[in-house]
Amino acid sequence: MTHSFTKTAISIATTTALGLAIAITTNNLAHAAEFNFNWKGDTGYSVKGSFNYDTTTAPSVISETGSKPTKYLQSLSISFFDPLSNLINSFTPVVSGSSNYSYLRFNFDSAKEKILGPFDVGKDDMLPGDTWLNNNLALIDEGFSNQVLPKEFHLINRNAARAEQILDLSNNSVQVSKVPEGSIIIGLLAVCSLGFNLKQKFNPKFKI
Repeated sequence: MTHSFTKTAISIATTTALGLAIAITTNNLAHAAEFNFNWKGDTGYSVKGSFNYDTTTAPSVISETGSKPTKYLQSLSISFFDPLSNLINSFTPVVSGSSNYSYLRFNFDSAKEKILGPFDVGKDDMLPGDTWLNNNLALIDEGFSNQVLPKEFHLINRNAARAEQILDLSNNSVQVSKVPEGSIIIGLLAVCSLGFNLKQKFNPKFKI
């Protein structure tokens, strides 16, 4: 009786999980666009991040500024690494459609899949460890034209004394790549595989 109940419970759980996964996947594929981005400085420091937005509401060029509810971005995360690929820090400047970074400057051309214009992503609450990547266009846009540097992009953080220190500079642009929709499907297949494996474990006669 217990064995039969266990099989039934697993079957229901598997079916439910699969149904939810299909619903979520279908919605994501239909309305969401997700991208990764990266940047590398001249001395080996690097940046990796990701962002996503709803394609049903976003225009061809997405622009976000400041700390407030975003117009189009749903999420934006960024991580900073030293030349040995050790993590320096990670932040999520945009969470659930709301920016928590006062200096945020983000512009993305969805047709060309390129970052353009002022760029400033990270965290700066004037605390030790705060780190951000920006460019001269962002400095000018934010009214800090006196801080424009010889190289276009700058990776900066605050030391223990809360003073700004430049970690790296480069004319390298921020590169963007779209996250394949197939990666979501792979996750769905993993759910299916788990369900089949559980059924086989509790019912050796079960076959696909």
